[in-house]
Amino acid sequence: MTKIIQKYIPKAAFLIVLISLSVDTFAQSDPVTRYNGSFKEVYFVAANDTSIKHGTFIRYYKGKVIERGKYVNNQPSGRWKYYNLNSILEYEYDFDKNEIIRISGKDSKELKQRTPCLFKGSPIVPYLFLANKLGYPQQAKEDDVQGKVVLALKINKKGEVYGFYIAEKLHSVIDHAVIEVAKTMPEDWEFIAATYMGNAIDSEYFIDIEFELEIK
Repeated sequence: MTKIIQKYIPKAAFLIVLISLSVDTFAQSDPVTRYNGSFKEVYFVAANDTSIKHGTFIRYYKGKVIERGKYVNNQPSGRWKYYNLNSILEYEYDFDKNEIIRISGKDSKELKQRTPCLFKGSPIVPYLFLANKLGYPQQAKEDDVQGKVVLALKINKKGEVYGFYIAEKLHSVIDHAVIEVAKTMPEDWEFIAATYMGNAIDSEYFIDIEFELEIK
């Protein structure tokens, strides 16, 4: 009996050391605050590597929470919530199950039948990307053009963008400017493909951009 105990003690001790090292590697640091363009991000990182997000993550826009979730070893984990400009929940997504948990205004029965294509993040992100880069074309100002233009992104079953077009036109100068900016969209943007009866389908994601001249 004594020999068996002596034989396994070293292995048990070695296992404890490994577990201890693993815990230390991903222990949380103090929260990090980072400004990314128009956004403020507050999150935790691994204690020994500040490039690894590990823990709670919150993204703000003008002081309002637009994204809230958790990272584990630099990967989104568990349930994330995404909000609009009015701090109203748009949808909740479970990264562990790769599924939409809820969408504002839709009940569970509707979600089982059909879900729309969604940007994997707050819808404010793609909107602001376009709005900030577009500005107000001078020719459109001179022509006193106001109104809405709608950009449609074509999204395949894998959630990949494979094309885009102007779904609702406003003015040739503005329409052209929107297309040119759309060509510069970040390649790392991710979308959640639309589904019908539980199966992913090709779909479109629409971004509305309002053009309104200031009254002098």
